[in-house]
Formats: sequence, structure tokens, C-alpha cells
Amino acid sequence: MLFALVVAVAVTILAVFFANYNQTKVVINLFGYALQGPMGLFLVIALGIGVLVGVLMLLPSVISRSWTLMRHRRKLEELEDTYARKMSGGDE
Repeated sequence: MLFALVVAVAVTILAVFFANYNQTKVVINLFGYALQGPMGLFLVIALGIGVLVGVLMLLPSVISRSWTLMRHRRKLEELEDTYARKMSGGDE
């Protein structure tokens, strides 16, 4: 987790420097609208959108794994309780 945070901060710093050094004005046509701005800013925005899409694509997998893990933990607790009852002589 710490490694991911360090990488995210490093990428953010590099993106800011990149945007700062690419101040060339460009025009982007997006859905019929003409947007004018620095090329670096548009590239950093594209990077951010790409990261957001990547996170959203991973979300179903993460949720599924957490549900599976929760089910396994519940089953493990049930088995531990059953074992503890047997060892204490409760189910004779």
C-alpha cells in the first residue's frame, strides 16, 4: 500500500512538471465543442481519466474478492466454534 502511494505521488509530480513544460496552446474538438488550452493540461487530464477508468474496471473484481473473503472468514469462525465445542465435550 505504501509503495502504491509513493508511485502515485511520483506520477503526480511528474505529470505536473510535464504539464508545466508543455504550454503550447492546442485546440481540441470534443463532441462538437472546440476547447483551447495548454497541451500539457489536456494530457494530464487524459492521464487522470485513464487512471479513473482503470480503477472503475477493477472495482467489480475487488468487491467480489471481498465478498468471497467475508464468506470464508464466516465459515472459518463456524468451524472453529464447532471444533471448540467438540474439544470441550459439548457435543457428546
